Amino acid sequence: MPGNTSGRHRRTGRYRRTGRFWILACFGLLLLSCRPPTPAPPPLPVELLLQEIDAASWRLQDFRGSARVETSFAGHRGRASLRIRYLSPAQFRIDVHGALFEILAVVLIQDLRVRLYMPRENTVFEGTLEARDASIPGLDLTLDDVQAAVTGTIAPGRYQGLPVADYRRDGHTAAVTLGDDSGRRTLWIDTGRMTVTREASESPVNQGSVTRTFERFRNRNGVWRPEKVRITRDGPRAGTFELTYRTQSINRGLRPSDIGVRLPETVVRRPLEEAGTVFETVDGAPDPGTPDSRQFP
Repeated sequence: MPGNTSGRHRRTGRYRRTGRFWILACFGLLLLSCRPPTPAPPPLPVELLLQEIDAASWRLQDFRGSARVETSFAGHRGRASLRIRYLSPAQFRIDVHGALFEILAVVLIQDLRVRLYMPRENTVFEGTLEARDASIPGLDLTLDDVQAAVTGTIAPGRYQGLPVADYRRDGHTAAVTLGDDSGRRTLWIDTGRMTVTREASESPVNQGSVTRTFERFRNRNGVWRPEKVRITRDGPRAGTFELTYRTQSINRGLRPSDIGVRLPETVVRRPLEEAGTVFETVDGAPDPGTPDSRQFP
């Protein structure tokens, strides 16, 4: 049976070649597994990291949205619905809605200039703040608070040039502490999305601290936006402000005329510091996305 012997030799040769292939493959995998892991890329210097955050912030050119807000300041709890408009870099309009679609206030901000219009009183409270960290009468918030809540991040250029006290990395999270004895601020940054997830500041001068937390990010028209912003303040002005977005529209071509409001000729003008709170307790505040016959242009 010479033919059968030849067939057996061919099959045996194939088995040997297959066996050698698997031995070599296993040996190669063993060598690869013994190689040291690829080192992680070195962390960005703090200056470049802050530049990336600023660049991400500048992508937001204009914004429209509606939100639900709950506040607790000086032992008083408030709730309202908001319609928000923003035009970069520093123009804000916030319509504060109460029950039965009533507009409690229209807040207009441009740089440090603030106007607070109360339709029920036909009164506008107006004035200029001394600094961004000064409290806005009637809101119990600072301009930095408003900027954070509306833009969903920190103001561009806020930290450039400040001394770095600490810099730590853990995976895709960086924690940067900046400042000196007059005050310190710490940023927690998602380095994958280049978003600020938390900002905490301490000021021995003001004897207090502020923590701003940004949660549930979603990419909207090329901009990472949080769906929830929480501001917690300790010290003499202790309280909380929690904003949850219902709708968000990013970079759709808002114009300066969309930010302003036409006030009645009979409006009464008073100093800003005389303004009362706008976040009174309101039950059943409506969704500001619902049509309102009393909205101001």
